[in-house]
Amino acid sequence: MAAVTLEKVKVLLKREEERFVRERPKSKALFEEAKKNLVGGVPMSWMRIWTGGFPVFVDRAEGVYITDADGHRYLDLCLGDTGGLCGHAHPKIVEAIADQMRNRGTTTMLPTEDAVWVGKELEKRFGLPFWQVLMTATDANRMALKVARSVTGRQLILCFNGTYHGSVDETLVVNFFGELINVPGMLGPIVPDATKMSKVIDFNDVDALEKALAPGDVACVITEPVMTNIGIIFPEPGYHEALRAITKKYGTLLLIDETHSMCAGPRGITGEMGLKPDIFVAGKFVAGGYPAAVLGFNKEITEWMSARTPWHNFFGFGGTLSGNATAVAGIRAAFEHAINEENFERMTRLARRMEDGLAKIIRDNGLAWYVARIGCRVEFRFLPKPPRTGSEALFAEVDYNAVDIVEEGLTGPLDALIHVWCANRGILLTPVHEMALVGPTATEKDVDHYVSTIGGLVAELVK
Repeated sequence: MAAVTLEKVKVLLKREEERFVRERPKSKALFEEAKKNLVGGVPMSWMRIWTGGFPVFVDRAEGVYITDADGHRYLDLCLGDTGGLCGHAHPKIVEAIADQMRNRGTTTMLPTEDAVWVGKELEKRFGLPFWQVLMTATDANRMALKVARSVTGRQLILCFNGTYHGSVDETLVVNFFGELINVPGMLGPIVPDATKMSKVIDFNDVDALEKALAPGDVACVITEPVMTNIGIIFPEPGYHEALRAITKKYGTLLLIDETHSMCAGPRGITGEMGLKPDIFVAGKFVAGGYPAAVLGFNKEITEWMSARTPWHNFFGFGGTLSGNATAVAGIRAAFEHAINEENFERMTRLARRMEDGLAKIIRDNGLAWYVARIGCRVEFRFLPKPPRTGSEALFAEVDYNAVDIVEEGLTGPLDALIHVWCANRGILLTPVHEMALVGPTATEKDVDHYVSTIGGLVAELVK
């Protein structure tokens, strides 16, 4: 096994961070100026996660490339953490949104003909007959859980350890060796007793699922079809069949959130595998990165909702801008021109090339790492094999070949080094993950550039 020492990582990290700062004076100056008025120097806190001391400030983005204020051009493998998976400034999506805004109005709190097309297309792709359009997947998940509680008359929500469904309080809970606690470090509403709103078990644990639902007090199970937040965790054979059967057995609704896993294909994993959720959510790139999310319901839930009076305000949710004409135009254009078989076939083929290249580097250098892929999403982790559950991923005793992740930060200096090393060589990876998304205009040359960049770093680390 190759030795990647903490000392070596720190030496390289210091060198690369110094280079990052030295080569980006305009971004650094903009960051210092922004700190005078923006919390953390950014308009949204996650933008501060990037390594190097400050985020690059973007001048333009097109296809799978970003150019920063200093003129550096990057292969963007982050793609807005999936929000830009259609490609930045997709011409057809831009045209549709611009036409709506220029000629037909940005928002009117009235439907358009595009909405009819979108509803039919969503049913065709994902199976559920009735839909709503919101601003974000977080909004959609919150609304869905409210509806689930109302429909079932139950309070509790079940989620899986290590999951992520946006800033939804019920899912910002961790099962810490049998004790439910709020996710550490979260700023916002703190639930004094998480057990009064949530149950948390492990993905792939059918016995735990049966035990958790048997009391008949869980309104809804919220899940991704493949876990993505803490590395890719695949469902074991028969798991989804068991999940569906057990939720039905105990009268619990099943919500599948495909906000991240839509990278699997144009119908998501739900459409490709023929899954049968009661509720479906997808966001991020469904309108090409324009703020929008879709929320689907089965016939029974919709009939229950429609019978309520006053039906127009029972959600306590949504908002004036939800389902606005511009977002709906963006959704239609994205599904017509970007989220299609042709693009995904190409993106997935290139992602396999990336997966194979990274796997070879790991294998040839004897690293205790693994690489995994969903559709056009590829990532590697510093573990000898893929975890089976979220708990294994969260609490694995990983030595990182002597890199101390507890004392050195959330994911450790090795993670920081990989990101800043890539940035200095014209590549952006998703912060906190070693996740790479292959966009629709990426090429074999782009993929090979990333693989060779990781190969160059590994060569430095193991020599």
